Amino acid sequence: MTHFFTRSLGLTTLGVTIITATPAIATPPTNPAWESTDCSTFGLNALQSAMSDCGYVTVPERHSQPDGPTIQVAVVRTRSISNNPAPAPLFMENGGPGSPTIKTFAVDVLPNWPVLPALLQERDLVFVDQRGTGHSRPFFNCPERTEHNIAVARDEIPPTDTQWMVACRDRSLADGINPDAFNTIENAADIYAVAEALGYDQFNYYGVSYGTLLGQYVLEQAEEHTAQLRSAIIDGVVTTNIDFNLAATYTLSGALRNLFAACAADAQCNQTYPNLETVFLDLLDRLEQTPVPLTLHIPGTEEPLETTLDRDEFLLFFEPYMAGSMNASALPQNIYQAAEGDFSWAVSALSEGIRGDVEATGMYHAVLCSRVDSVVVEPSTVFPAPYEPLIAIGESESASTESFCELLQVEREPVYVYDNTEIPVLVLNGGYDPVTPQLYGETVARNFQNAYVYTFPGVGHGSMFAPPGTPAATCVEAIALDFLADPAQIPESSCLTEVTPRFEYE
Repeated sequence: MTHFFTRSLGLTTLGVTIITATPAIATPPTNPAWESTDCSTFGLNALQSAMSDCGYVTVPERHSQPDGPTIQVAVVRTRSISNNPAPAPLFMENGGPGSPTIKTFAVDVLPNWPVLPALLQERDLVFVDQRGTGHSRPFFNCPERTEHNIAVARDEIPPTDTQWMVACRDRSLADGINPDAFNTIENAADIYAVAEALGYDQFNYYGVSYGTLLGQYVLEQAEEHTAQLRSAIIDGVVTTNIDFNLAATYTLSGALRNLFAACAADAQCNQTYPNLETVFLDLLDRLEQTPVPLTLHIPGTEEPLETTLDRDEFLLFFEPYMAGSMNASALPQNIYQAAEGDFSWAVSALSEGIRGDVEATGMYHAVLCSRVDSVVVEPSTVFPAPYEPLIAIGESESASTESFCELLQVEREPVYVYDNTEIPVLVLNGGYDPVTPQLYGETVARNFQNAYVYTFPGVGHGSMFAPPGTPAATCVEAIALDFLADPAQIPESSCLTEVTPRFEYE
């Protein structure tokens, strides 16, 4: 049994409740494209609801056809708690593609992570569920994948079985969804449409993971719209020309090497978890030879699910687990636990990974399939040789996407070309990021005239959301605030000297 774990490129969070604020008085937009809704519909608490405008912006299904069919994108605008806020808000976008922005940022992060309240002190924050995701209409997901994942976990079908893809495509088409309308060009145009519907003349943009690729398209379209893009922050950067699924073999290998080197350089970590690289590779060999029996629980029903965990499935789980910065300090401990046969720390995430109905899987594939003409660089030409046991995961993930592309047959986007390169860009990288490594951020930054690049050691995917209270969290907040205050000036970054990997011990 392999590949029951659902993998995506979005940001996930863990709650640590910390903030209260004085609500600002919110006046709903009056643009005819705006349709208000109660913020509780989107899951906001009472305090956030009092500070926010929630609703839908109607946009063309294809922006090149303004009089054609329309769809709606869900929007939360949370008002600044400043008496004199900056006029340009910060739009914040999650990744995936297909991960929800409102659920992640407005519902989970804003009440629980200090960086967003700090940003809110200066300016409004705007959260848009990209077309096809979250609360946007339609929701282009594939709930059929859940049953597929369960059947794979039970060893009833091979992971390469495409019945769920066919069922998702056929149901989506029958529901009137047009897969050709779900691509990054249309997503970027939606951001401008929302800015204009909310009455902003100018805005700043933040994107994490796929949100950084979207951000590059937002930058490219800056001269095509009425609202003006002031600056962009891209965090955990996706390049425009590499298949990040195929490259997973290389990017995870690089993040693991950074972890092993950091532990070896730390006296206590090296003493407590010696030879971490060898222990990890030996673990992979054992899992390949003898998969481990596990009891998971099907999300929603909590029904027990007996399965086995082999090498490739473990790696597909470990990549997004390592991406979460809240897990970073425990990674050596977790590897040693697994080497001793203890996977209890992984069961909850493995169980949740069975779900195929939360992420917008249809939108994910439509977006990736539409971009194939831009993906022209082979990962092997830009990365060092990977760990050999990791080769299969990149190949299998890329092959799965190709299978869905053959079924969807979406219209292809033109090849991406950089434009408006004078707009200031802040590039953030995490040293432990197994999905979007420092190399991606540095490569993208070279295309812009005013790009500032910072890498945070010991941080995973999405440096803006380093664990609260750590030097990394304090530092990234300071750099982001300094950049947004004056994007034309190099941000003060001396705090990076205080950022080092942290480790947990029993």
